[in-house]
Amino acid sequence: MLFILIPIYFILCWYLARLMTNAYNESVVYQNYFPNESVQDWNLITEDNQKVSAWFLKKDTSKVVILLAGKGGNRLSMIDKARYYLDKNYSIVLPDLRGTGNSKADFVTLGYNERYDLLACVDTLQKLKYKSIGVQGHSLGAATIVYSFKDFSNYSFVVLESCYDNIDNAFEHRIQRIHLPLFLATPIKWFAESRLKIKAKGLYPENYMQKINCPSLFLCGDKEWQIPVVESKKLYDKCIATQKFFHVFKGAQHQDFLHYNKTEYKAALDKVVP
Repeated sequence: MLFILIPIYFILCWYLARLMTNAYNESVVYQNYFPNESVQDWNLITEDNQKVSAWFLKKDTSKVVILLAGKGGNRLSMIDKARYYLDKNYSIVLPDLRGTGNSKADFVTLGYNERYDLLACVDTLQKLKYKSIGVQGHSLGAATIVYSFKDFSNYSFVVLESCYDNIDNAFEHRIQRIHLPLFLATPIKWFAESRLKIKAKGLYPENYMQKINCPSLFLCGDKEWQIPVVESKKLYDKCIATQKFFHVFKGAQHQDFLHYNKTEYKAALDKVVP
């Protein structure tokens, strides 16, 4: 019986590791989402030679923000958030992180290598002489921002929505959700490390909080099973920024908080977005 169960066990772990890191490539075509704005197509090459597709909405301003979607999303899921910034006269970059939208890749790296996609946007903006660069991300997009602090820290502000605290907790919550035993987490982590070529100990956003020194906003919902409030609060507590804010959306799950409560959401952003 063990000769049957052991291979099944490892095949299941291998499958779950791939499921958690699968790409979501989906063609994105501009369809007049911003009829009153100048929209440019950007095709960038990252430091690690990844092709990244983005839209750049150019306003007559020195302020710009980069908006990053979560796992399974792409630039289209950030359109309504872009409109909030347009109302504040921001130029906007809407990239598809690798493995999403038009930025083709075989898998996602849970924010770690996606940081190069963000940094390619930052580098392009700096060449265009932008000095006030804000950044906002949801879930994997938020983790991407955190990991980018390895290489760049001069953001004017950051907004982190539903960012996981470490990969161990992220895997365990998903395993518990489908009612599997937690001992599966270790081999799943091994298979994920093998696929991503990244050690799990490097996938700990909580260890980067001491690098964040700009105005920062942490958002979460109190009904998120993927990221319990206590884990979001841990990130906030570890952040060394002198101007930082923590906001919990009551009754919200792992979702778009702007769509959940537009008034509450905009009021929270107004605390850090000039």
